Amino acid sequence: MNPQASDSRPASVAVILVNWNSWRDTVECIDSVLVQSHRDCHIFVVDNDSADGSLEHIQRWCAAPAAEPAWRNHPGVDRYSARANPAPVKWRAADRPAQPLPPSPADCRLTLIRSGGNLGFAGGCNVGIRAASPDRFDYFWFLNNDTVIERSALEAMLRRALQDPKVGMVGSTLLFYDTPGIVQALAGARMDLTRGFSRHIGEGLALEQLRPDAAAIEREMTYICGASMLVSAAFVREIGLMQEDYFLYFEEIDWAMRGQGKFTLGYAPDSQVFHKSGASSSKKVPVFAARHFYRNYIRFMSRFFPHALPATKRSLAIQFLRLALKGHWAQARIVATVLRNSRALAAQALATAGSAPRL
Repeated sequence: MNPQASDSRPASVAVILVNWNSWRDTVECIDSVLVQSHRDCHIFVVDNDSADGSLEHIQRWCAAPAAEPAWRNHPGVDRYSARANPAPVKWRAADRPAQPLPPSPADCRLTLIRSGGNLGFAGGCNVGIRAASPDRFDYFWFLNNDTVIERSALEAMLRRALQDPKVGMVGSTLLFYDTPGIVQALAGARMDLTRGFSRHIGEGLALEQLRPDAAAIEREMTYICGASMLVSAAFVREIGLMQEDYFLYFEEIDWAMRGQGKFTLGYAPDSQVFHKSGASSSKKVPVFAARHFYRNYIRFMSRFFPHALPATKRSLAIQFLRLALKGHWAQARIVATVLRNSRALAAQALATAGSAPRL
């Protein structure tokens, strides 16, 4: 039986995917979401001005759902395209709406939205929230588009969320797509303020060797990883939308911190999500991503943990040395620039704190 909202109807969920030049990942994610055991969900794909014809490719896939040879099989993951003669997926299209979109027809599972620009992850998610509306949906499930989902992942998250109305965010067991027995995160991460950084809980451990204590992990978590994050409509209405000035990285941490004291974080161990990105923390981070990550690191810490800024700067100085020793000079220069401009970044962050958009 599908988990039910407080008025005894199945809990309704808007699934939000942000796409940017990565339609192949997006259709694989859609393929697994369409066969979730919890049926009362609608997928909103927000395209951030892709240059690769993403929406047209997604529409073509919907007309004839089919698996790609490169897709891996994962335990517990069902695929819509694996059904015998899968029916076309009905979809509707919209430009970035100023108001919530009207309800979709009962047989329409997918809404494709052109955002009109590259709004970043937070901006794209906010477009999806506004289009779906917390007045129509009970929960929003934010998924990175490079994930595939175990068949009962959403059902498990809803069971945890519905146990307590104060649970505003719920996370999944995140596993690496290419090494599915290895944990990327047990729901989220904890902040280490003495050293000025966060670490994913359980990262790198073998899942078969773990017996996750959900209550203990919930006490340890500072935030839910945005790769799979179920957020209640009540949280969105009270806390507001994501802070968009991060563009990329730290937006989900910021959101969780803003909800502290009003909402709690939950973990659904049986919700398994396989994530393609970040399979090795030793990989060299692309310059574009590194620039946003290190700048936002200072911005976030300035807003919420200003007393830990010295530890944050020491952590960045150590990172600079590591990158330099490995010959990653472009990334090392970014870290050096962030350290040099840290006062200005901190001042800017404080000046714009609380500027997250409202509904």
